[in-house]
Amino acid sequence: MSWTNGPLVLYHGTTDDAASAIKKPARVWPHGIDLVLCKPFRDFGRGFYLTTVLRQAESWADRKFRQHPKSKKAVCSAVLRFEIDRDQLAPLLSLCFVTESAGLNSDYWDFVQHCRKRRTTHLLQRNKNYDVVFGPVSLGRQRFVIKDADQVSFHTEAALKILPPPILHSQGKPTYDMEV
Repeated sequence: MSWTNGPLVLYHGTTDDAASAIKKPARVWPHGIDLVLCKPFRDFGRGFYLTTVLRQAESWADRKFRQHPKSKKAVCSAVLRFEIDRDQLAPLLSLCFVTESAGLNSDYWDFVQHCRKRRTTHLLQRNKNYDVVFGPVSLGRQRFVIKDADQVSFHTEAALKILPPPILHSQGKPTYDMEV
C-alpha cells in the first residue's frame, strides 16, 4: 500500500447545541468556531481542541454533556469530524510534542504550565502565536499524560481558515428533563 497523503481526520467532542453552533457557517469560513468563546488556561492555551482518537472525543462529549447546565438547550452529546487537507496544514506555524516522550520532556511541561497560567497564549517573536499545537493530554494538574490520548489545538485565524465544514460523526442518546 502506498502513501496517499489523505486528509487528517480529527474529532471534537461536545454537546448537540454546541455542535449545531460549530456547524453553522460563519461569514468568513465554513464553520462557526469562534476563538473568543474558547476557554483560556488549557494545556496549549486558548484554542479549538480536537483529537485523532475517536473514543477520546466520545468521552469528552459525554463529560461535557454531564457538566452542561440544565438551563441550556443540550439534550445529548455529539462528536464532530473534521477532514483536514494536509497540504493546507503544512505551511502553518506548528509546535509538536511527541506523545511517547512528552511525559518526560521538560519543554512540554514548561509550555503547558505557561499556557495554563497566562491569559495570553504562547506568544512568539513579533506577537505571533503558534497556529497549531500537537501533543499528549495531561492529567489535570499532575505531571502525567494520558496513555493513548492526544490533542490538536487551533489557535489563530490562519488555522481556523483551513478547517473544513464539520461533519456530525455521532450523537449520544437524547435525554430530556422530565418535570414531575
